[in-house]
Amino acid sequence: MRSSALLSYPIAIVIAMFVVAGCQTNGRPNHQASGADTIYTEAAAMSIHRTEPERALVMIDSALIVGNITWQRAEYLKAVTQYGGLHNLPLSRQTCLDMIKRDEELRKSDKDARTDSVTLERTYLLLTSIEYTAANHPAIIRYATEASRLAHALDMPDEVGKMEAFIARAMAQTGRTDEGIERLRKTLADLRELNTFGGVVSYHDASKKLLHILIDHGRFSEMEQVCHDVLDRLGELEAHPDRFGDMVEGFNPAEYIDFARGQMLAFLTTAYARQVTEHKDDPTLRAKYLRQALDTEEQVFTTSWSRGIDCDKMLSAAYHHLGQFDRFEQAMQRFENTYPDTINPNYLICLEQRSEACKMQGRLAESLSYRERASVVRDSLDQRNQRDQLAELATVYHLQEERLARQQAESDARIFRLLTAAIACGLVAAIAFAIYFFYKRREIIKKNRVLAREITKGLDNTPLPHPIEAVVPRDVAVSPSMHDPTPSSAVGTGDTPAASAYSTLYQQLRNTILREQLYLDPRLDRQTLVDRFGVSKDRIGAAFAKGSPYKSLIDFLTDCRLPYAAKLLASRPDLSIADVARMSGFPSADTFGRNFKQKYALTPSQFRESGESVR
Repeated sequence: MRSSALLSYPIAIVIAMFVVAGCQTNGRPNHQASGADTIYTEAAAMSIHRTEPERALVMIDSALIVGNITWQRAEYLKAVTQYGGLHNLPLSRQTCLDMIKRDEELRKSDKDARTDSVTLERTYLLLTSIEYTAANHPAIIRYATEASRLAHALDMPDEVGKMEAFIARAMAQTGRTDEGIERLRKTLADLRELNTFGGVVSYHDASKKLLHILIDHGRFSEMEQVCHDVLDRLGELEAHPDRFGDMVEGFNPAEYIDFARGQMLAFLTTAYARQVTEHKDDPTLRAKYLRQALDTEEQVFTTSWSRGIDCDKMLSAAYHHLGQFDRFEQAMQRFENTYPDTINPNYLICLEQRSEACKMQGRLAESLSYRERASVVRDSLDQRNQRDQLAELATVYHLQEERLARQQAESDARIFRLLTAAIACGLVAAIAFAIYFFYKRREIIKKNRVLAREITKGLDNTPLPHPIEAVVPRDVAVSPSMHDPTPSSAVGTGDTPAASAYSTLYQQLRNTILREQLYLDPRLDRQTLVDRFGVSKDRIGAAFAKGSPYKSLIDFLTDCRLPYAAKLLASRPDLSIADVARMSGFPSADTFGRNFKQKYALTPSQFRESGESVR
């Protein structure tokens, strides 16, 4: 199973490549072959996103592949489809948030990256609508504020007004009613100045939100002026459509005007009907509002909007306040036929209004029955809401898990790339170091060969006897010039009698040591010479320190032993370095190696290797 799953990835990639190749020719869409630009487009996907959401999602991906839309637009359209087609608020919300986050990261990493500001503003608007549906008022304010900022930057005043209406409604729902109402009134004043069709639509939407706030807080008298202002604006649009720009050519605003007028008249009817009940103790005012309510109600029924269920929903409260219980019952019956699922908020409203209507008619038993049924439905809705919330939390959790897994995979891939780069750099550095090392070694070997050749030329050509058996061989012929090279910085002996005596003693000691090769004995020291020549240690030390170019007996012996050792190194490859040191009179191999390098600038091993190369 695992291997077949892994094999499916390259197969899918190959298929996708063929799809893209089939949709394009020489980098351009192939109109005749596939019609990619007509099949995989935003318009085609959005035309079916509510009825066939799964197919719409596939079309969006295809449109992205063939290059008809940007990735930002594709993510936004997916969120719209998930919201309106699949009715999956958590998934739609997460898709929007992921798109916004990815866009921010892209702009941070690439300052030249272009942002699709229009799509970004639409995304924040969609987030606002999602949170409006979920009644998440703080989130509404946050996202609507961001959408308003973007719309203002894009010079879209009608969109700014729409967002400000969302913010004001959310403020009223969070206890800031007066502040929200004032904000909405200011927004309506700004929208009133816009002579565009979009401005009229935004003015109508913002007015509805203000009216809902007023209804929620029982401020029915304030509703009248708001409704009349909208009706006046619709009258201007109907009388002089040519004054309003941004309408699509050939578009007839009559249908929209009929819809908006019907809504405003329904709101106005509700305002009058509620005031009929409020002024039941004042016959004059009650009669006035009753007459106005009936007049506006009749005007509602002159619009085609009145034939829809939304009209029944808005006017049902007015019916029982006006005592129109027959109409109320008909509206409730249409409610039940439209919403057959009894566990829904609309049916709950229907039961509560029926209970209230029966109570107003004195049918208390029926009123109580409707009230009890409403209580059952409310409890069921609460339980379903809890289940929905748990399901939403589970969806968000799974989405979070997927995002974390994706981030972990990206992090692992990034670490792998860094490790690969580090290993590659390490290998390059190692190769470079190796090349440098061998190059330097080669240069050193060349220099050592030259140096060894020069050292060899300076050595006495007298062959050494073979084999050397004695610790102090007596039969090795040694050239005095080889054993007693006089340093250029020879110390002068002076002309005093004492200096002359030291010089004479030095010459006697030197001749004996060289002639008899006493320097080859590592045990040779001042005491040995004292025993042989019968002079004190001090005089022997002074002979070398004051009567010779050397500072001490040890310096003289070292100067004699080193050429001998060099000759052994060159002529006896069978001897080890330790053997050469011992046979040359050095007390240890370390002392030999240190003195040899100090004199010849090569170690004994380097001298031997370089000497062999020279030969």
